[in-house]
Amino acid sequence: MYSNEHTLQDLLKKAYHRLDMDDTANEMEVKYAYSKVVGDFINRLTYAASFRKGTLTLSIASAALKQELFYKRTSLAERINEAIGRNVVKKIIFV
Repeated sequence: MYSNEHTLQDLLKKAYHRLDMDDTANEMEVKYAYSKVVGDFINRLTYAASFRKGTLTLSIASAALKQELFYKRTSLAERINEAIGRNVVKKIIFV
């Protein structure tokens, strides 16, 4: 039996792909996953985030927090990728 059921997420991904907006969809997914992985407190201290070509760029309000996240950047990337279900974040840089 054929099932024609799709999730809204699947439909949005297909629409982004057809509109050649895969990068935009990935950026939204990565930013959302980042906010869930680090939690509300750290997310509120992140005042700029962008994702382009596998690189997540973050600006953190606290120098001490930036240093701590810098040391955990590999683990953070792995956790974001795990939350998304794909390996899209290749590196994280802090500015």
